[in-house]
Amino acid sequence: MRITRPALLLTALALFLAAYLVVRFDDPVPPAVPVVFLVALALPSYIALVRWLGPARGIALLLLLSILPLAVEAYAVATGVPYGRFTYSADLGYRVFGLVPWTVAFAYLPMLLGAVTLAAAAAGTAWWRLVPAGVLVLLFVDLVVDPAAVHAGLWVWTGGGAYYGVPVSNFVGWALTGAVYIALFRLIAGARSIPGTVAASLLLILAFWTGYLTRNGLVIPALLGAALALATLPIIVEDDTSR
Repeated sequence: MRITRPALLLTALALFLAAYLVVRFDDPVPPAVPVVFLVALALPSYIALVRWLGPARGIALLLLLSILPLAVEAYAVATGVPYGRFTYSADLGYRVFGLVPWTVAFAYLPMLLGAVTLAAAAAGTAWWRLVPAGVLVLLFVDLVVDPAAVHAGLWVWTGGGAYYGVPVSNFVGWALTGAVYIALFRLIAGARSIPGTVAASLLLILAFWTGYLTRNGLVIPALLGAALALATLPIIVEDDTSR
């Protein structure tokens, strides 16, 4: 499967319009719908990563960076460390340890992959550049996604927070865990140039949530989402590294 810029742009536009005009999280939907949606959004980046690294290394990286964040998320829900106290309030699939929907693995990893790809495009793949740059991009992504998810009622922070209901502790936790995950990515993937198509899913996620944020008047995260999406699109090109 070749991932082309026109196809991604059209899909991103469709997701933006769907979120802006159609999607209502207060309307009941069959439980399978959000599960299929999250998995489908993740697939473009997963496919691009496996094509780049090869099946063995690519699948191993996907499994590691799916299982580890899921375990950390479960620990965070149970203890409040490292993100702060919060609970999932929506039906997003079977809950691992009774705490975290298994679909969280498909929701988080595409954002991480996109952040690493953007960081590598801007700063290179050297350790001392990739990790801090990747953490910075990941934090900007969270400034878009977390307010949207809180507004949609997907999860709730105990006591709320200063940034659209999200506490500062969440962003500290994202920085700490993100640094670890990006370092693991670099360790397994090596120093090779990362194809832009690995960020394809991030573009789609940003388009969807930016549409939702725009409709609901969450101005700052909506503007950040639009800026990140525009920054992501140019690096996603059709080339030999995505085959």
